[in-house]
Amino acid sequence: MSFHLSSGTLDSMAGVFSPAKKDRLGAGGGKSGALKSGGAMLALAVASMFPKAAKTSGAYRASAKTKQAFGGSHQAAVSRRAIATMERTARRVPEVMVRVTGRQHGAGHVLANFAYISRLGHGLEKELELHTSEGDVINDGREMQELAREWHEYEMGDDARRKGATSLSMILSMPAGTDPERVQAAALNFARDEFANRCWVAALHIDRDHPHVHLTIARRDHDGRRFHPSREDLFRYRQRFAEKLRDRGVEANATPAKARGLDPTREHIAAQKVREKGQVPRLDRTREARADRYRSAGRIDPVGSVLAEQRAVVRAAYEQSILELSTSPSLVNKTIALSLQRFVDAMPEPEPNSTRTASRVEKQHATGSRDRAPLERGEAVDQSDVLATAMTRLSDATARSRGAFDPSRTRGTAVDADGDQALAVDGNRRSHRATAEVPPQTVSEPPHKVAALLHEVEERDRARRDRDRSHDRSGPRR
Repeated sequence: MSFHLSSGTLDSMAGVFSPAKKDRLGAGGGKSGALKSGGAMLALAVASMFPKAAKTSGAYRASAKTKQAFGGSHQAAVSRRAIATMERTARRVPEVMVRVTGRQHGAGHVLANFAYISRLGHGLEKELELHTSEGDVINDGREMQELAREWHEYEMGDDARRKGATSLSMILSMPAGTDPERVQAAALNFARDEFANRCWVAALHIDRDHPHVHLTIARRDHDGRRFHPSREDLFRYRQRFAEKLRDRGVEANATPAKARGLDPTREHIAAQKVREKGQVPRLDRTREARADRYRSAGRIDPVGSVLAEQRAVVRAAYEQSILELSTSPSLVNKTIALSLQRFVDAMPEPEPNSTRTASRVEKQHATGSRDRAPLERGEAVDQSDVLATAMTRLSDATARSRGAFDPSRTRGTAVDADGDQALAVDGNRRSHRATAEVPPQTVSEPPHKVAALLHEVEERDRARRDRDRSHDRSGPRR
């Protein structure tokens, strides 16, 4: 007799491994009146005229959440998939990422997307293959233009005033170190199965540390139906993509954040990019203000108790599975139970986003206040300090622009016997003559001259930063 988890345990684990359902009818995700339409009522009336088949005594029927998390079929098969998912989660197998990146309106916008993901116009050594749903590979701009025009004309459907999106773009990604060719093969196989009734194009990118595939899908399928993927759809896409990767020998998992013991931050990628630049995004400022309000009122953020309650439910579901697996006669199941127990014990305590953000912003402010000059912190300083600060910034900017070093401000500076300074960088000794190009400046110069020079250097640095931040300067702008 094969081992299987009980139906109650499967239902509990399904609540952990299925995504949070927000798109409920009548709750912003749909129209509750749709169920009362004439077609639906007629279907219910016809169904009530036929007797239902008698239920088999003791037969297992997977719930909707269980099917979503682990699939359907008999209890042993569902239990086997659930145990495999928990085992991968306990080992912290890499998680796949499937994300909608945007929508394209019109043939021109679609063509710009094709050119972007194929790197068209960036040189023969940088241009990428654009795979299509027809099994072809496009490298020519004329073919991309014709395909974009066909998608747009089919989407319009003789409706010249239609303003809906022509296509939808997605990214399928894996962490660094994954074989890019296997990622591409899995993504193409996923697209052929999941979007068999739609036109799509795909291109593999390895310009970053993690391999990812850009997938652009025509909004209207061959039957004229348009689609907008919901959260449940994206979760299913992740599961399918992870399955395709496992079929090719790549360990991959697709689970919600709560199943991995993480708080679902649901932060936009723009906030992460702003933090990578050393800046504070608006989201962090809002959360910091929320934390300040509760702190000034002497109250505790109620989100903490909600997260603690959710974490308790997750731990209880894991504990129930561990108990059943530990009583199994199989040594493999007992080993999985021990792995799950270590995973549960290592779960961090939940922390509200406002508290976490307030700590991060406070640390950034403390670090920035030490690095910034007194004038930037708003402190009262005399005119000599202002001039000294301006001259320091001017000298640093001039040295950076000319590739020079300032030994007096660099760690590892040594002074020779004759009084000349020398700088050792990565074992290479550089003479003080490297900084001789920088003209000596003194605070005795007129303030207007210092301000003019400082303004010129800042404008040059700002222009350089703007040029470096511009994406795909020689390609289309998205």
